[in-house]
Amino acid sequence: MGGRWPFTAEKIASRLTLIAPHIFRRKLPLPAFRILPLPAAQIDAPICADPTGWEEIPHYTYWGGADLNFVMKSSFSVPETWDRDCLALYMPLGVMGDIFNHPEALVHVDRVPIGSADRYHHTIPLDPSVADGKSHMLSLVGWTGLAGWPPDPNAKTKLFMGEPVLVEINQPLWQFHAQATSVLDAASKMPSDSDTHIGLIRALDAAFKALDTRAPLAEGLQQTIASAQAVLDKEIAAAGKPLDVTLHGIGHAHMDIAYLWPIDQIRLKNARTYSNVLRLMRDDPDFRFSHSQPQLYAMVEQDFPQIFAKIKDRVATGQWEVMGGMWVEPDLNIPGPEALVRQLMLGRAYFKDRFGDVETPVLWLPDTFGFPAQIPQLMRHAGLKYFVTNKLNWNQKNKVPWSTHLWEALDGSRVLAHILTTPRDVQYLPFPTNYKSDLSAGEVLGTATDATVPAALSELPICYGYGDGGGGPTTDLLYKARAFANLPGMPRFKMSTVRDTFAALEKHADVLSVWKGEHYMEGHRGVLTSQGWIKRANRLAERALHEAEALAAMAGHQPDLSEAWKLLCLNQFHDIVTGTSVPIVFEDARRDFEKIGALVEKAAGQAAAALAGNAPAVLNTSPCTGPRVVADYAGGLHYFASLPAYSVTPLSAAQEPVLPVSITQNDSQFVLENGYLKVTCDSHGRLTSVYDKALSCEVLPDGALGNVLQAFEDRPIAWDAWDIDPFFEDRMDEVSGDSECEIIEDHPLRVRLRVRFGWCNSRFTQTISLCADSRRIDFETEADWHEQHTLLKAAFPTGIRANSAEFDIQWGSVQRSTARETSFDQARFEVPAQKWARLCDDMRSMAVLNDCKYGCDVREDTIRLTLIKSATSPDPQADQGKHVFTYSLLPLTGNDRATLNHEAYALNTPLRIVKEAGDASDLTTPFVSIDTAQVIIETLKPAEDGDGVILRMFEATGETVQANLVFNRQIASAECVDFHEDHTANLATTGDKLCLSLKPYEITSVRIRFENGEGA
Repeated sequence: MGGRWPFTAEKIASRLTLIAPHIFRRKLPLPAFRILPLPAAQIDAPICADPTGWEEIPHYTYWGGADLNFVMKSSFSVPETWDRDCLALYMPLGVMGDIFNHPEALVHVDRVPIGSADRYHHTIPLDPSVADGKSHMLSLVGWTGLAGWPPDPNAKTKLFMGEPVLVEINQPLWQFHAQATSVLDAASKMPSDSDTHIGLIRALDAAFKALDTRAPLAEGLQQTIASAQAVLDKEIAAAGKPLDVTLHGIGHAHMDIAYLWPIDQIRLKNARTYSNVLRLMRDDPDFRFSHSQPQLYAMVEQDFPQIFAKIKDRVATGQWEVMGGMWVEPDLNIPGPEALVRQLMLGRAYFKDRFGDVETPVLWLPDTFGFPAQIPQLMRHAGLKYFVTNKLNWNQKNKVPWSTHLWEALDGSRVLAHILTTPRDVQYLPFPTNYKSDLSAGEVLGTATDATVPAALSELPICYGYGDGGGGPTTDLLYKARAFANLPGMPRFKMSTVRDTFAALEKHADVLSVWKGEHYMEGHRGVLTSQGWIKRANRLAERALHEAEALAAMAGHQPDLSEAWKLLCLNQFHDIVTGTSVPIVFEDARRDFEKIGALVEKAAGQAAAALAGNAPAVLNTSPCTGPRVVADYAGGLHYFASLPAYSVTPLSAAQEPVLPVSITQNDSQFVLENGYLKVTCDSHGRLTSVYDKALSCEVLPDGALGNVLQAFEDRPIAWDAWDIDPFFEDRMDEVSGDSECEIIEDHPLRVRLRVRFGWCNSRFTQTISLCADSRRIDFETEADWHEQHTLLKAAFPTGIRANSAEFDIQWGSVQRSTARETSFDQARFEVPAQKWARLCDDMRSMAVLNDCKYGCDVREDTIRLTLIKSATSPDPQADQGKHVFTYSLLPLTGNDRATLNHEAYALNTPLRIVKEAGDASDLTTPFVSIDTAQVIIETLKPAEDGDGVILRMFEATGETVQANLVFNRQIASAECVDFHEDHTANLATTGDKLCLSLKPYEITSVRIRFENGEGA
């Protein structure tokens, strides 16, 4: 603080400590709480039960422990002489030792929830009506939280119960104390010889000279608060002027739906947080609160309807701002193309249905771990204009050059983006910021000084309120906010909303710089791989929903799959699908994915049955047409030279391939060969040769091996399940061991070689397969994995030296450098991809495909797919046990995107066999066909309102294209729609044909209505 003679600042600090206890004018200890442990979080906890036999927790004793759910009960009555307008409960329940707000409890007075008792919300004001001379029942429903960070599952930590009391608050002294504390804090951030610093210290000194702090600090203190406050206000005004920057204070409570707690806990955190917020709104009409995630609102609507009704009232008055854009705050790199659309559809539809057309059009993702290139276009299709994150300031190496900018998608769509600038130290990171400010002077001032914006922008957001586990703002924070309103030397501060903030920023959009393409987060790269089972479950659920909806559209069905989509979107939350939660979260997730599977299979089965007739057939819901090999119910194989997309084709239409596939063994070498490739494997399943017959050349570099499994020691500095740090390659071992090889299938349509081997404590089974008329070499893998802090990758050297590699993302693809020449490229040593990554030159290309992996790297000529991570925190047993996944090597001639996309979708879109189907003349016509491989019909689904079908497609090559669509029935009308399936433009049709023009990487959604209501 300085230590400058005559130590005035230090004197003020000591005086603040002196008067703080007197904010409680009177105190009355409560009877000791009695506690009932609960087996789990409970919405309907027994708050009305008789506590007579429960264990008592005396004041000033240790109680509880980590991960304890509980009900506590006590009582109170208000003395007649107390001021009924200044009553509160003070609840010092203890501190568990994590980095959040635990322990926490929902406080009920006579069964009515009134707020949260937690680490930051100790003081809970009471309604004046309790001053009636009667005894009132006090019930707490809570959870102690976990101990430490990272959480220690073996912690023996106990909580220390202070003295819970009923208090009469000295409101003027509380406000004076909070303001003086903030002024002193602000002065400490200024040069000690500046006029403003000197003026603020002088103001504080004058105020405390006016405040009677002589012992025993009773009537004299009380009688001089008003005069001290007047002196403080007058002297502050004379100390100088505020900075020419205005901060829009956005009251907020970041709520991780699951993380170090299960979803059942967030349902209770909802009630705790919202009760706090509603009380603050009652007491302070100027307070505003902005809150995201419709899933949370839906939970509170179901669990606490009385709280939800109050929220609706505050939304109607404008005090409570609903915003966010998506169903939850999801990860964005792992969800597939249509899943991102459904996050937007579900989220915005819920808000509109429950609250009217009041949602602020912002995609609010403060804590999400990276942002794909097409997000701005998706936002525009959903009616969103603004984007907010905090996480990009957690980059390890490069700071985004503009905290406020225009963000441009691959098609040119733009949104107004802001990266929060409120600083807070986080581990070793160079420039971290936060979305839950405690309104310290350093954070308030830093929000302005750390912003990298044009001079014209003088208004910026600052989010305040305790979060991650909820809690939200406190009375003390609101007093701080008022203290900074016009404080000399500091930014001006006003209570505001996200909508008003962006209205101010938008005025200067013409001077903003443009960021093009993906916003890669330089950190948390391990989330693409952690908990491999959930990555697979996610991909399986997405493709099952795709199949069910496509079959329903083809059959004219209208299944209600909203529950399945909501469950999937819930589990795509940024701490669930990423694999960065405690074990109980994944126990719940497994049940959710099982339920999704059951719901979706029921709809798919019904649609498939409706499409069936009198002969076995294959149902193809892949958006790409091409050769396929399919196994029937008896295991028999069938070949189709060009199986149409979105079709039902009789098995009797199967053909014989022109060139079959074969497999031979030569000592310890195995040769898989078809008309395109001659592939040689060694006894460990590594590729020793891949000869491309069309190019008459070997595609592996001289002496190189393909499908080399590499294991790296993986010990991140700070965030185990989240991170792969830049030094992960310090120690690498090739995964190999004694192996067993067996040819398990030798059929003209498909050959398969099984390789079994062990390494350290783990066992692997890889089945290497090649089909006739296919360039795709599959590696079906089962791993019984028992390593920890070990990262596993599969490496494929390609011999292709290109400046950049191409990666599949949702609704398009992106190029990333293969070198490490710039600081941005150096940070991209592990990157996200959806179905493939590839290298390409003028003559050929090589791609690595996958059916459930999301992390990879390409350096120089080698593509590596990340397979397993195996962290130990926050789940000590993460990734232990069985893993099932398939990846593929796809050598191609030239820039053959059509085959690339066909094989990638084929790997991820299994064919369905129906035992009986209609005759070939009716069924071989696909539901819809398209005359260009440049356009992919990603989604075919029934319209939400039952009026026709929806096709969602995108241009996949980066070139303008005209696409002609042909349906298997007559079109009545066609129109372009947005993601909410609202009309945007009419389309001309001719009979069964529709012609569309698409710009590079453009996404288009179309509603088709058919003659005679077919397909509706």
